[in-house]
Amino acid sequence: MHSQHTTRRDFLSWTSHGLGSAALASLMLADGSASAGITPAQARDPWPHFEAPAKRVIHICAFGGVCQIDSFDYKPTLEKYHGKKYGGIDAADVFFGQIGLLRQSDWKFKQRGESGMWISELFPHLAEVADELTMIRSMYAETSNHTPATFQENTGFRLNGFPVAGAWMSYGMGAETDSLPAYVVIPDPRGLPAGGSINWSNGFLPAQHQGVVIRSQGTPIDDLFPEREIPDQTESASRALL
Repeated sequence: MHSQHTTRRDFLSWTSHGLGSAALASLMLADGSASAGITPAQARDPWPHFEAPAKRVIHICAFGGVCQIDSFDYKPTLEKYHGKKYGGIDAADVFFGQIGLLRQSDWKFKQRGESGMWISELFPHLAEVADELTMIRSMYAETSNHTPATFQENTGFRLNGFPVAGAWMSYGMGAETDSLPAYVVIPDPRGLPAGGSINWSNGFLPAQHQGVVIRSQGTPIDDLFPEREIPDQTESASRALL
């Protein structure tokens, strides 16, 4: 029997770096009730075989965030070639047709914890819990264009139309209550990531798994209340019609 070996990198690269795989693993249909704990938000969703070991997920999408070579990906060779021209590849992927000089990080790195994980001085508090972290340095975007690269970060694909990690979590783990959404999005009031709301889309999953935007400024949630007051009798009749 042929057995195809799946590496950790292969597993993590599928559907938003493994989050979709983790969700799908618990989405096998089960006849009967689900295990005690968190269950899918709506009855039309499949019940997981087992209770999800993770109760919640916080995904920070740092669009335009700190560079990897200034944070967790130590590159000692850059220190050696700092200020020199780059001549490794003739046809480099650049936007403006020219390549600048190589530059080392402006922050010092140090190995932290018993694991010896390289973490820069930018994160002194995170360095204190280095042995509790899982760091993956082998993953990369397949494009240098910000918008499709952001899509790939959130969905695992460069094209839009696929469920994001939060939608998979909602679909696979469900909600703790029927009265609140399982997946919420707190955008930066200074601006949205490239692609906007596509980055919290449910894709081809049911619409209930799309991220519910909660803002820290202005109107917290859109369409939470009607624009004008509606008589109770009219509201009841509208709900009955639905």
